[in-house]
Amino acid sequence: MTNNSDTVATIPSDVDVAIIGAGIGGLAAAVALRKAGIEAHVYERTKVLKAVGGAVVIREPSVRLFEAWGIADRFHAEAVQIPLIEVRDSDGEPIGTISADPTGDGRAYSVHRADVQALLQEGVDQQHIHLGMECVEAFEDGERGVVRFADGQQVRTKVVIGADGIWSVVRKFVHNDEPIFSKLVVLRGLAPSSAMPEGTLNNRLYLWRQESRVMLLLPLRGGAEVAMDTSMEYDTPPKDLWTSEVPMSVLLDYFKGFDSAIINLIEAGTVPVRANPVYEREPIHTWSTAHITLLGDAAHPMAPRVGQGANQAIQDADALARALSREGMRNVPDALRRYHEERAPITKKMQLLSRSLPQINFFV
Repeated sequence: MTNNSDTVATIPSDVDVAIIGAGIGGLAAAVALRKAGIEAHVYERTKVLKAVGGAVVIREPSVRLFEAWGIADRFHAEAVQIPLIEVRDSDGEPIGTISADPTGDGRAYSVHRADVQALLQEGVDQQHIHLGMECVEAFEDGERGVVRFADGQQVRTKVVIGADGIWSVVRKFVHNDEPIFSKLVVLRGLAPSSAMPEGTLNNRLYLWRQESRVMLLLPLRGGAEVAMDTSMEYDTPPKDLWTSEVPMSVLLDYFKGFDSAIINLIEAGTVPVRANPVYEREPIHTWSTAHITLLGDAAHPMAPRVGQGANQAIQDADALARALSREGMRNVPDALRRYHEERAPITKKMQLLSRSLPQINFFV
């Protein structure tokens, strides 16, 4: 892959498809397009694809796509199938169980976001992943889309796919709005499964709850690790108070008085606690122009209450690849219209559902 960490790397000036962003959505689009026989190049602003993020819940429709794309073996080696969520009170007393898949799509799996990103990356031609390429502008010029990068280079393409997340630069050409702070900050930690509370199994989700304080435990990496996820409410974005990492004491203070097993688990954490403010955007009436379209969080960011952010991005990728396959690349505007018509009603429903639920139950 191209990496311009030391010198400016020259990129192709004209490609069929340019994908902006190498997160789960962008890489899934590249994999799906490659399977459809369409050459796509991925441009990522970071210079190194690092293992960032925490646990995600991947659902049956996404797994079926992984199988169709030929990348399911590693997924099944890393992911843990989770049949249910066991709910406990703050003292650790069981309250009951609920389905791990309230959407009714079938099985659910817990896996680290970085592992999903890595398996998708393996399904892409590595020469088509260009790192250190920060998109600063996307627009149309006649029958082509154009992307400009911070280093002065630009690429002309039949299709620009904005998969550049909640702060999408590409979205500005389609719809000029701003992200909305959801009044939630998500905190994520990681611990070895050996530190799990006595009597628990690391093949299901556990939820310790006391009113607004919730600790969600998700098994990772074949059950060897457990993710610790929670959230806090803030009226305004805590930009001046938070960084990407926070002291372990923040979690310990927040869960003071909880079951000692949870306190011990937090203390066994193996990585710094990461804190991420959650932002949303309002649903928009279209994601596309003639040659520019959006995917994943760039199109429909949603609060992590129903565990659908990553899944919807993966399913966007499949729908977009199907729309562009066969005759789609000969009539890109029509293909992008069909893509939007298929996906927008589904993702709008998920956006609004994620906003209406009172508490975070999954993290994506």
